[in-house]
This record gives sequence, C-alpha cells and structure tokens, in this order.
Amino acid sequence: MLLIKLSDNNYNGYKLSLTEYSKEEKETIRKALDSISNVPLAELEERGAIIFPSKTVRKDLDDKKRSILSVQHLTSENPTIKTKNIMGFFSVNGVQFEISSRFDSGEKQFFLHYMLSKVCNVAPTIELTHANKDPLYDFAVYLFPAFLKKAVSQGLFRMYITREYNDSNLRGVIDFPRHFRNNIPFNGKIAYRTREYSSDNFVTQLVRHTIEFIAENSNLRKILSLDDETRGAVQEICGNTWSYDRLSRNFIINKNLRPLSHPYYTAYEQLRKLCIMILTHDKISYGESQQNQINGILFDGASLWEEYLWTILQNQGFEHPKNKTHKGGIKMFAKPENEDSVGKNYRRIYPDFYKPNDNNGGWILDAKYKHLENGAGREDLYQVVTYMHTMEIGRGGFIYPLKQEENNKSKTLNLAGYGGTISILDFPIPQECGSFSDFATQMEKMESDFAKKIGINP
Repeated sequence: MLLIKLSDNNYNGYKLSLTEYSKEEKETIRKALDSISNVPLAELEERGAIIFPSKTVRKDLDDKKRSILSVQHLTSENPTIKTKNIMGFFSVNGVQFEISSRFDSGEKQFFLHYMLSKVCNVAPTIELTHANKDPLYDFAVYLFPAFLKKAVSQGLFRMYITREYNDSNLRGVIDFPRHFRNNIPFNGKIAYRTREYSSDNFVTQLVRHTIEFIAENSNLRKILSLDDETRGAVQEICGNTWSYDRLSRNFIINKNLRPLSHPYYTAYEQLRKLCIMILTHDKISYGESQQNQINGILFDGASLWEEYLWTILQNQGFEHPKNKTHKGGIKMFAKPENEDSVGKNYRRIYPDFYKPNDNNGGWILDAKYKHLENGAGREDLYQVVTYMHTMEIGRGGFIYPLKQEENNKSKTLNLAGYGGTISILDFPIPQECGSFSDFATQMEKMESDFAKKIGINP
C-alpha cells in the first residue's frame, strides 16, 4: 500500500513529488487526496474514521471549515498539501496517511503518545510493544479504556438474539428437525429456539475479546486497571459475556463488520471500530478500506492540547468551562430589567481556563495549538480581554507549544485603560530524546517550569 507522511499545521504547504510513482500510482494518490481534501470532520467520521476526542468536540465536528487537509494543484506532478490541527493514521482508497505532530521527528511519536497518556490517564512510563513500528495500533490500545468507559456509562449493550436450547424447559418455538435428530427415542428433552433481549451478544462479545487480547500481553494489561471506573467497566463486560469462547474470535469479528446504528447506545459504534482495529492489526494494519471509506484514527490537536493542559491545571484552583458542551459558562451581562434583551443566559462566555482572584491574583488562560511565535491574533486578543473585563481578572494569557530550541519566546504586554497584563506563554517541547521514558522525564520538567511561570505549585 502507498504511504504518505506529513506533519500537522503546515500552513505553507508540503510539496508532494509524484515523479517517482507509476501512472497508476499517481492516479491512486490523486484520487485519495481528492476524497479527503477540505472534507469536514463530521463527514469523515460518517465514512468510518475514529475521531478523538469524539462527541465532546461535536461543535468542531459540525464546523464545515474543520478538515484534515487541503490540496492545491492536484493534477500537477507536485501537488501542494496544507495540513491543519488534525493528526492521524488512516487509509483511504488504497493509500496510507501518517500525519504526525510537528513536534515529533522521524518515526517517533513521543509528543502525541505523551499527551494521550496524560489525557487518557495511562501511566506515561508504559512502553508499548509496537512503538515506532505500528503507531495506529499503539494509539488504538491507548484509547481503549476511554472508549470503553464512555460506552459502558450508557449501559450494557443489549439486543434481541436467537438462542437454541435442548432441555425440558420449553419456552419458545419447537425446532422439529433438531428435536427429531437429537431426542428420538424420547429422552425428556425438547429442542426449541427463542428470542432473548440479552447483554451477551456479538457486540459485547467483541469488547470481551478485545479485553482478553490486551490482557494476554504483559506490557499492555496495565491499562485495564488504570482506575476504579476502568476496572468496573471491564468487570461489567466480562461478567455479562458468559458464552465467551476464545476460539470464536474470527467469527465475532466478522459479525461486527457492519456499523452499529442505535439511538441510545451511540458510544458503542466508536468502541466497535476501535476493537476491530486492535484485534486485526497484525493482518490489515491501517485497514483495507472500501471506496472513499476512512479506516484509522484522527486526533484533534487543538482539543488534545487543551485537555492535556487541563491535567496540569485541574488541581491548582482553575476552572475549565466546556464551551463545546455548554457547561460551566460565565454570564457576560448582569441581569437586565427585560430578560429578552439579551436572552435568559445573558450571553455566556467560555474561557478555556480561569482562576478566580485570590491572594496570588487570578488568571484567564487560552490554549492555542497553532503557531504564536509572532504574537496572538486580533480576535484572540479581543476575546481574552473581554473575559478579563467581564470576570474582573487582571491577568490573561495564551499557552502554545513550540520546539525546545525555539523557546524563550514568552512575553508580557500591559493593557491600557482598566489595566492588566496579557502574556504569550511558550511551552517548550523536547526534541532530542532517545527513548519515550527520557521524553516523559523532560516533559515533567517543562510542566514544572510552566507552573512556575504562572505562579502555581509545580
């Protein structure tokens, strides 16, 4: 399969040389690029892609401008590919794509690994068995506990299934051919079949096979006992799949190849795709996708960066409103005499992070995954100043990642009028690391340095 490697946030564009490919391969690559160029994330999700974070970024998925990449001069020998905030490992129309973080070099995906380990609450010291060999497999295993907990929180998946019995407790339709075959001469039993609404079905069996598959690997089984919620979800699945048979794994996989469409158990569709990805990695790696289907995982870099920063700030007195799910917002206006003039919610605002004023002062912090080396944009500045004024907080800032050798870009500006300060805070990402454990150690130091910058406990 053809392979194209890119990095995220390449605004200037990557020149893809097609001169070394055959005529048929060029046509295949162009067709694959055309099928994903400027295509909204919501459509890619419908075509089979797993997007992380998923439903929590519903607003982003519905944004028509949110896509993986755009392509210019597609028919030329050197089409230009401009990537955005989306990273991923996926296949489409016979072409594999690897869009890695711009902070990762070569085959190593340390930065993406580290952010996922923190956001998914996986110990960052875990060295996955396929690291640097099959990144899709690594990340699929990382995400399994998060997707499992989300699905089980909706309840165990139940469906009507047909079961066959041969006993004396008749409670269904008699299966005469099977009865005559097994119970003649009469032995007191009756062969029959019945439809039952059961939690032991091919969907929960698929999850059970994935759990057992991970448990077989001594390096991976730790993720099944990360916390009480994960352990509870694993026990819930295992305790309700009493007909589990290790030898039926291929049969169960084949029964789950069709997408799930259920109005209540919505999270099980993403979990189903993830389980198949984990169980079949040795055979199909990224997956043999059908025409225009996407097989793989996409990561929203901006949302992932924001959630990673929250793992640092959450125990430091900060709040993290959820603007995409409309939770934790702050009222922008005082209650007016006529509520209809601004609406009953008084125009709620949703800063990424804020810390109310205390002895050390408050903070408004905005997470930015994009480049800010040349300063924040006008709209971003207006937004943070609005938050500061509304919440009467004197310090605001933007947090963005950059390569370690480019650090010391942080700066603070004084506001006119009511006063206050705006800080552009860089977060250096280590580059020269021989192992993931070395990278994790250096990242912990960067987290400590960042905490000191904003005056909180490391």
